[in-house]
Amino acid sequence: APPPAPPVAVAAAPAAAYDSRAAAMRLPGAPGYAAPAAPHAPPAAAPTPPAAAGGMAPRPAATPTNNGLSSSESLVDAISTASTTAALAEALREVEQWQWTSDQEAGMKRCKTYVPEQPALAAFYVSSVNEWKLLQPRVLVLTPSSYFRVKYDQKSGKVEHYRKTPLRDVLSLEKTADGLKIYLRGQDGRAGPQKWYQRLERKVAQISTGSKDNAFSGRVKDEFYYAREYRPSLPAGAPLSADQVTDVLAAALHKTAELHRDSLPADGAPFEPPPVLTTDERRQILHDRKAAARAEEERAEREAAEAELRHAVEVASASRELEPKTSSQINSAVLSRPIKRARRAVEADASLISRAEQLKAELEEEHRVRVEAERLERERTEREAATAELEAACTQAAASRDATSLSRSLKRARRAVDVSEELLGRGEALKAEIEAEIKAAREAAEEAERERKRAEREERERVERDAATAELEAAVGAAATSRDFVWLSKARARARRAVGVSAELMERADNLKTEIDLEKKLAAEEQRNHGR
Repeated sequence: APPPAPPVAVAAAPAAAYDSRAAAMRLPGAPGYAAPAAPHAPPAAAPTPPAAAGGMAPRPAATPTNNGLSSSESLVDAISTASTTAALAEALREVEQWQWTSDQEAGMKRCKTYVPEQPALAAFYVSSVNEWKLLQPRVLVLTPSSYFRVKYDQKSGKVEHYRKTPLRDVLSLEKTADGLKIYLRGQDGRAGPQKWYQRLERKVAQISTGSKDNAFSGRVKDEFYYAREYRPSLPAGAPLSADQVTDVLAAALHKTAELHRDSLPADGAPFEPPPVLTTDERRQILHDRKAAARAEEERAEREAAEAELRHAVEVASASRELEPKTSSQINSAVLSRPIKRARRAVEADASLISRAEQLKAELEEEHRVRVEAERLERERTEREAATAELEAACTQAAASRDATSLSRSLKRARRAVDVSEELLGRGEALKAEIEAEIKAAREAAEEAERERKRAEREERERVERDAATAELEAAVGAAATSRDFVWLSKARARARRAVGVSAELMERADNLKTEIDLEKKLAAEEQRNHGR
């Protein structure tokens, strides 16, 4: 048989969480179940037959039972009242008397003798629901400390394999609409697609968060995490229904686990027999557990929020006692986040929240008043300083006739609040007066500079005119004598650039140049004629 999956440490559900529905089905292990007197108990004087080779007494013929519901109830009662393993085996003999087929009887006998743990108390034909939700025909063999899921081939009459599950690994038994679901400490067989997806989801969460914690959005491993479901395979013409066979199987597993626990030494590892539940009870347990966890989270958050708010109230209250106190020392902001957190917390102390809100409102009002007073004080200080500076600047500007410092002081006084309008007007008038004086002086200096430059230019023009006139007169006299206008050209150009040269002189020079040009042309023409 393959080794069982590693056990998972889980806490069994408290017995108080199970309501009376299982008791109404007369299943052992349910709260409120009262075991009746054992109707199948053998008489005290009955002789005990010798033990068989397998270590177990030979089984006498079972007492016939009535069919239907009374038969299942009497069998469940007989199982629940068994005080020893032998008495339980005697009660379970009735299962063998059900109208099994010959192949089923042979398979049950073969499986009971095949399992390594003896004696075998009973065997049940079931359909095991595997990880793919497929039904697999199996034989459940119950022994004093374990149960075996055996695969038996009716055609060959051989046992192919089996899987052993110790009863101490069974956490609870759930009666479903179709059969019995057994919850275990570890995985029974292979994990199905649902668990593969949960592992993949956990791995993706670890990679995305960079953490090795098993925190993910999938299902938490509790006592209902690992399960294997079995559905009864009824024999042809069985007197009991599938629901009644499920009751018998659940009662047998619970009672066997209970007797196994009682047989263990006192100093051994203790375990509790698995309780018998219904699907609604299991859902109610999980619902109550989530509600309890949510209530615990709310309690922890409520206590943390109240503690944080109390600390914030102390800090805020201490800020009111500081002397001297400024607006920055009035700490009302420290209450904002704790108040919001306390409001979100469930059933937080309303009086504490109200007191904190009232303190916050008082501190905010004190802060507003303090800020206003500080603003007025800053304005008064700035007004007095600006006034003093402006008065000093006016005195200095009146003496120095310099408005530089006065302009700076006037700007500061305008920014200040409630500075004397008379002082501001006096400063503005003095500044305008000084600026007018400075402007008039600047204009006079500019006019004088312009007059000086004009006189210098006129002097330069006169000197150049006199020189150009003298040069042109000399050139005219030389050209009239030599009949050559070489010197006349340069003098004429200078005279044209000069300002105010005599127009009569310029005309005389131009006429002389024209006359000399004409003489030269006539001389050249005469020379050409003579050459011919």
